[in-house]
Amino acid sequence: MLLWINNALSTQQIRDRLLSTDSDFNKALIAYYESLHQGEFIERTKDDVKEVIDLLEKQDGYEQPTTTLQISLPECNCKLCMNNEICTKMELWWAEYDTTVNDILFRCNIHECRANWCLNNKYHKCKARFPRPCYPETKINHDGHIFFKHLEPNMNTVCPPLTYLLRCNSDATCLQSGTGVKAVIMYVTDYITKNPLKLYNMFEIL
Repeated sequence: MLLWINNALSTQQIRDRLLSTDSDFNKALIAYYESLHQGEFIERTKDDVKEVIDLLEKQDGYEQPTTTLQISLPECNCKLCMNNEICTKMELWWAEYDTTVNDILFRCNIHECRANWCLNNKYHKCKARFPRPCYPETKINHDGHIFFKHLEPNMNTVCPPLTYLLRCNSDATCLQSGTGVKAVIMYVTDYITKNPLKLYNMFEIL
């Protein structure tokens, strides 16, 4: 799924403002990006998530979230919710949401290099470019390039709400460079030009 944001600044405009003294813009942009995607689990490390999953799997009635449907956000008209606060009912739902997303990420988004798969090349290097470089916090270099916070080297960048909805491996990338846009075009074109693909499938992809 490729989203085009209407009236968004161009990559050059964003870079120019990032390199200026507009610190408010920088903070707002970084906060916006970090709210859309992340390179780590929700408020837990990989080891913490594994411990939680091990405990859950011992409980009767536990089902892997990759085999279940989503649970909608409950409607609540209590005084707390009406005043834009969170009641116990909503807190429980969000806690379950975090646990479910972490469970899915642990099962589907952790990459393991294998000799007969991603390392099967003359360089013996991962074709999927793992492990990824990690950064404890988002930084902007002198060229205006953004290095997003990323804590898990063997996890791609994900969008938690999308993970919760799709319940499978997925990744989210912000296309703020010509290289990134070209990569997506090549990726889509590669699928379109595959022989078994029917015409109606091509239009669906586009």
